[in-house]
Amino acid sequence: MIRVVFYRVGDLGRGTAGDWSEGTARLAAQREWRHDPMWLATDASHGLFEMEYLRHARLSTAGPLLGAGFVRIQGDETDALAVLFTLVALTQRFGGRVQLRDEENPIRKLRALELADGAPLGGRSLDELMVAQPIRKRLPDGVITFYPPRYRSVARGAAPAPAGQWRFGLSGLRAAAPGFLEAEAEAMRMYRSLRAIA
Repeated sequence: MIRVVFYRVGDLGRGTAGDWSEGTARLAAQREWRHDPMWLATDASHGLFEMEYLRHARLSTAGPLLGAGFVRIQGDETDALAVLFTLVALTQRFGGRVQLRDEENPIRKLRALELADGAPLGGRSLDELMVAQPIRKRLPDGVITFYPPRYRSVARGAAPAPAGQWRFGLSGLRAAAPGFLEAEAEAMRMYRSLRAIA
């Protein structure tokens, strides 16, 4: 079953429309997507589909809309996480405000989320909103298991990981990285290396 994650930029902050479009494309190109890669339509977009999508999104939105896009999620929860953390990274870099709508997300509190300056609005941290259970990425020759920052404190009674620290495991190997996007990139490098020597 395919679910769709929608995102809308209401305030560009310190960035320009081109900064947001290029930043989204650059971050999206750093990973493999199960379905289509993440993209963002802004006034800097030149593709007919992107321009028309933004025009229609503006017609159905009250208030300013400076960018919009969507990603189809097909059986890989890490794609949904990548969308979220890409938007976090962009709002950290440029400021601004983004709305994320993921109505089929199994985590109720992540179905509608607003980010400003790299953090969710409402006073709770992103780590607090995340599920505390492991998340598995299934690959042709194995599985990568990602452990969110809250996992140790909830599952084992130990102190939580440093803010944003994601752990992962692959073929008996374990490592950690300062964020989800970094953890996934490192895990995929390890996965490719293991396949190359197998």
